[in-house]
This record gives sequence, C-alpha cells and structure tokens, in this order.
Amino acid sequence: MRRPAVSLIVLLAILFAGCKSGSNIAGFWDDVDVTVTEDNFSITQDRFAQFAELLVQAPEDEAIEALNPLFDKLLDNEVDYIIYTQWMEYAFLNYASPCRNSGLFEAVVERIEADGILAPEEVERLKGLVAIDKYNRAGEPCTLPDGITPEGNTLYLVLNLDCRTCRQALAALAETHPEAAHVALCFGWSPVPDIPGWQYLKPEGMKDWFDLEAAPFWFLTDKDGRIDIPYSLEFEAPQFATPESL
Repeated sequence: MRRPAVSLIVLLAILFAGCKSGSNIAGFWDDVDVTVTEDNFSITQDRFAQFAELLVQAPEDEAIEALNPLFDKLLDNEVDYIIYTQWMEYAFLNYASPCRNSGLFEAVVERIEADGILAPEEVERLKGLVAIDKYNRAGEPCTLPDGITPEGNTLYLVLNLDCRTCRQALAALAETHPEAAHVALCFGWSPVPDIPGWQYLKPEGMKDWFDLEAAPFWFLTDKDGRIDIPYSLEFEAPQFATPESL
C-alpha cells in the first residue's frame, strides 16, 4: 500500500499541542503496532509526538534507553523505519521543535548507524548534522565558518539570499537587540538585499557549519563572545512588507 508523505509541518503542530500525561515511557511501545498505513498515518504520528514529548521530559539516560524498544520493532519494516527516523529528526533536531534535544538526536543517529537499515550516504548526512548541532550551544564560545572571527555583542543571522522569508527576517531583526552588531551570514545566488543595519558576509563552506535547510535562523553572543541566545527561528515579519521592499 502506498505510504503517505512525511509532513514536517503537521508533526511540529502536534508537538506544540502537547501530550497526554500519565504514559509510561519505559513501556510506551508495549503491545503497540508501529506499522504506518495511509489509514492510520495521523494516529501513528500523534502517538510518536506524545512519545517525543515524554522523552524530553525524562532523564536523558532513561530517554535514550526508551528509544530501543521502538527501534527494535521498526527493524521488521524498512519503510516504517524510514518514516519514524524522519520524525525523530524533525522532533529532536529541528530548531522550531519544542522537543529539540541534541543528546537524543545524537543517540538516534548512533542507533541508526548500528542498525544498518538506511543507505550509507543518509547515515553520513545525519552524522554531519550531529556534528553541526554541537556548535553554538548556550553559554559556549561562538563558532563560525573559517575566516570569520567571532565578536561579542553580535546577532548573527544565517539566511538564504534566494528565500523571501530570509529577507523578511533581515527586516524584522534589524532593529532588535540594539546593543549588538548585526551580521548576516549569507548563501544563495541572489544579490544582497538593500536592508540597512546589517553587515553582509558570504563565507565559504557554510554547509559544514550550519543546517542550511533550517534558514533563516539567528543566534546572539554576549560581550565575551559566548552564546547568549542559541539558534532561534523566532522573528516577526514586517506587517506591510512588499516584494519590492524585501
């Protein structure tokens, strides 16, 4: 039977809605059929979202251990395995997810590599995301692409010049955190937009330092050059912006 496409937007909406209390994380998948079909897709996705919410509330060692029963069941069906591991990426890595958790995502990728179900190139992609995810955590020194020296009191925005939402982020963030310098780390082919208040840089090898698919996102350093606000997607688009102005 044809499997429905995995929906990042729907999963994140379910995660933000919260979960039911009282579930037992250690036995969450006992007597549960993890098979994904077109008919049960929404119910199955909702169940996983509840599980993800419980994991990030539990001690990390217990949460990591609770992943194993799910993975063990998924070994029986490659398609289900792929769907659930994509859900795990969205839940534990995506900057917009309330369940974002670097330790859990790293544990997920270690299990994926050990199982040997996914193609080697997909495993390498996920391992690359694990490495990137260790950069610029709260309280740690700022890490930037080669050739750029991190500065204190600076707001860094990672943006795709070909993306209108990224240009909206430029306009929305230009006057926020007035105590900080504003530096746009750009990739893409379009010209740099005419939005004042920014220093525009186009570093080489951006993909080696950031999850570019998540752009636009930003982070802020304190006076000592340490991360004050880690990766964030939060900004308010200008209310009366036009395509010409952005």
